[in-house]
Amino acid sequence: HWAPHEVYGMPGDPDNSGKVFFSGLYAKYMGYPEGAPPYPGKYSRFWRTLPAYRYYLPDFMYNRDEIRPSNPIKGQFRLRECLGCHSVVTPGIVRDYEKSAHAKAEPSPTGCDTCHGNNHQKLLMPSSKSCGVSDCHEEQYVQNAQGGIGSHASCASFAQIECAWSIERPPGDTAGCTFCHTSSEERCSTCHQRHQFDPAIARRSEQCKTCHWGKDHRDWEAYDISIHGVVYQVNKNDPSNFDFSKKLSDADYVGPTCQYCHLRGGHHNVQRLSTVYTSMGMSNADRGAPLWKGKRDTWVSVCDDCHSPRFARENLQAMDEACKDAGLKYTETFKVAENLQLDGMGEPMPKDLA
Repeated sequence: HWAPHEVYGMPGDPDNSGKVFFSGLYAKYMGYPEGAPPYPGKYSRFWRTLPAYRYYLPDFMYNRDEIRPSNPIKGQFRLRECLGCHSVVTPGIVRDYEKSAHAKAEPSPTGCDTCHGNNHQKLLMPSSKSCGVSDCHEEQYVQNAQGGIGSHASCASFAQIECAWSIERPPGDTAGCTFCHTSSEERCSTCHQRHQFDPAIARRSEQCKTCHWGKDHRDWEAYDISIHGVVYQVNKNDPSNFDFSKKLSDADYVGPTCQYCHLRGGHHNVQRLSTVYTSMGMSNADRGAPLWKGKRDTWVSVCDDCHSPRFARENLQAMDEACKDAGLKYTETFKVAENLQLDGMGEPMPKDLA
């Protein structure tokens, strides 16, 4: 990570602003499904996809005529016809839809044919763009797109294709990352649960748990065992403490959920109230530098719903110091691995040695 890359020519200098990112080692797998369009990203030509990716990246791998999966049913159908058939074929989907605001919309429902089209030979797999049209959820779609590197708006096209550390791995391994990384960028249903699309469900912290957990980003685990997480867990089933039917306002929540801080007021740019993004430790940044003052002030403004500004600032400083220590440990560890590689010791020991 710290040396210019021979294949990609990526920068290798340490970065104090968090705006320069590094590639991994090398790409082993190349090519798309036959006829599939290139997915955005600097190294997309190296990316090997699996058939299941068509559901993760619908606009690029499902909705185009030349690669759309075949369908034995012919004809054009309207909402009532769709519901009549699918109440037998996929009854769970119909039950969810009939509970949704889409089904109750006035003057007419937003139906299956609205999102999927009515030609059964050319059905669409809805993406976030489908929801973001002018007469539906354009405001939320635009807000989501405002996020930069490290946000939902870039977690597929950047993290999966711009970073060689992702594409260099076997496709089966990468598939696990791809499912989450494409979800929030490509599909609103990741948080809003098709086919109910209930905002009250999307406001619960467990929705974030779907992606934000695991050994390489233990966000859910950190939240769940924190005092904020405990307050949430012991109070979440009491509507007088957490009223999920209302937008994310301090009057309706006795403690912060993930959404309360990161999607404050229902705004869909998850970076709006974040501090510093440093590419999962690959770049070291001085988190207390004047460059970040505006972000830090905004962060404190969320905490002072419940805490004093002084308390919030001092805890932010404490967390910054912990991040600085972690960054140094990361750098030291990587240097050890780099030196082993340069010394020819990067591979496992021969069998005849202890």
